[in-house]
Amino acid sequence: MLNDSPVQRKAMSAPFNPMARLFLAQDRRPAELADVAPAELSPLQRSLLAIDGTVTTFLSAWALEPVIVRPLSQRSVVLARDAGLAGAPSLAAGWLDAPAGTPVMERAVLLLGADSRRLFAFAESVICTGRLPAALRAGLESGGLSLGQLLLMPGFESRREGLWYGRERSLSLHPEVAALTPADFLTRTYRVSAASQPLMVITERFPWSLRE
Repeated sequence: MLNDSPVQRKAMSAPFNPMARLFLAQDRRPAELADVAPAELSPLQRSLLAIDGTVTTFLSAWALEPVIVRPLSQRSVVLARDAGLAGAPSLAAGWLDAPAGTPVMERAVLLLGADSRRLFAFAESVICTGRLPAALRAGLESGGLSLGQLLLMPGFESRREGLWYGRERSLSLHPEVAALTPADFLTRTYRVSAASQPLMVITERFPWSLRE
C-alpha cells in the first residue's frame, strides 16, 4: 500500500468545508461580515448557502407553505464609477465588470410565508438591465417574481458564482424589514452571468433565527 503524502494527510485531517469552493472571494468579503464556520451553522443554514437553484422553491418545500415575493424598492440608477453606484458605493457592484455610466437597477424584495407572513429572506440586487433579454426585463419590471424564478425562463441559460458569505449584525434596516426581524442575518452574495457577461449581483440575507 502506498503511503499518503504529507499534503494528503493534512487534507484528510482538516475538517470538511462544503463552502470552500463555492465562494470565490471569501477573503475579500465586506468588513461588516463576520466569519462563520460551516460547523457552527444548522443544516438548513448550510443548505441556504450552498443552494444554486431557486431559493423560493427550496424555502417553500422546507416551510410547507407558499413563499411570496414582496417588492420593497426598485429604482434605475447609473454606475458612477467602476466600483460602485451613484450615491451608494458598493463593493458588490464592482463585480459587474461595467464602466461608469452603465444603467443598472437596484432592487430589494422580501420573501415571506404566504400564510405565516414569516420573513424567510431579504434580498438586494444590482442588475445590468441592458444585458438582459427583453422578456426577462419585462418580468423584472412587473415585480411579482423573484430573480431566481425569472432566471428559469425557457431558453435562457445562466450560471451563478458565489462571492462571499458571513454573519451580518450591523445593518441599518428598512423599517418594513426591522418590523419583521432583528438585524442579525446569515448573508451570502453571488453573481449571475450569461454568455460570459455578468448580469447581476445578488445579496440574500436570511434571518439568523431561521436555523431549524
